[in-house]
Amino acid sequence: MNWSEYKAKKGKTADFAKKEKEMGDTKRTYIAMVQKAWNPTTGEKIDDQESEWSLSQLEAEKKKYDNEMARAKAQSNGLALAIEDFKKL
Repeated sequence: MNWSEYKAKKGKTADFAKKEKEMGDTKRTYIAMVQKAWNPTTGEKIDDQESEWSLSQLEAEKKKYDNEMARAKAQSNGLALAIEDFKKL
């Protein structure tokens, strides 16, 4: 999932849903990201794409992007200082 597109797709072509899966005599409940899908050649609707997620997985994914932003900000700050020094010459 391209999370930057989630807001635009939410409720239209992608959403989280509570699902149940039968496992023998018991049912297992889980949360899945469900995305509508179409055949790229014919445009015909095909089975939805479904991927199971947990809250901890979503939080870890967010943390990964937050850490990447922090690293990028540190690089940007360092470059800003380098540019200042360069302009002094």
